[in-house]
Amino acid sequence: MTFKHFILGLSITFALPWFFVIAVPYAKMSQTQAVSFVEDIDEQTGVYTTKRAGRVLDGAKVYGAEGCYLCHSQLVRPTYAGSDVWRLDWAGDANHPDGDTRRETNVYDYAGERFAQIGLTRTGPDLSNVGVRIRKYAKEAEISPEEWAYMHLYNPRHKLTTSWSVCPSSTQLFRTCDVQGQGSLEALSVDSIKDGEQLIPKESARALVSYLLSLKKDNKVPASIDYSR
Repeated sequence: MTFKHFILGLSITFALPWFFVIAVPYAKMSQTQAVSFVEDIDEQTGVYTTKRAGRVLDGAKVYGAEGCYLCHSQLVRPTYAGSDVWRLDWAGDANHPDGDTRRETNVYDYAGERFAQIGLTRTGPDLSNVGVRIRKYAKEAEISPEEWAYMHLYNPRHKLTTSWSVCPSSTQLFRTCDVQGQGSLEALSVDSIKDGEQLIPKESARALVSYLLSLKKDNKVPASIDYSR
């Protein structure tokens, strides 16, 4: 083998994976067109849109910066590739008032985000529908979804339904300060905080919680992208 053939073979070895894993998906994502409902099939008209903007998109940046994608995926795989659709509350709600909302992931689930947070591993559960699960956990604990999410970020092994979690604590997203007057309405009830102090979520924590609560599969999608399981 000549040096020329070696370099050619090495280039092809790296070029083919790059083309199929990066270039092709990027080209498809950048050329995504709006999808409309078909009245005869979907029983409604209009253009399918995902309502995610402002603080939610700021939260997506915090999600990436904090490395949440290292342990959590946001990808409900097709049935031939796994059993995601059938896992409890992962892919939607089988008992939703408007009907079964469970479905596979489509490209529009990442609309507005700079990066599709598909994830690297599943050390923790998939978060494609975590907004719905958080609301269920919060209802059981008789607190707001926001408070439940803040408590989980600060101490994932808190007694609020997830004592089994192996997620690291994100204490860097919170700050302690002296209590002024009656204190902040956003202050968390944490036993480790000293008397006269309160624990307050930083703006990054607020954005991240807004993003997590937005992750839910409870909206109807056009039949053309509602991939059958």
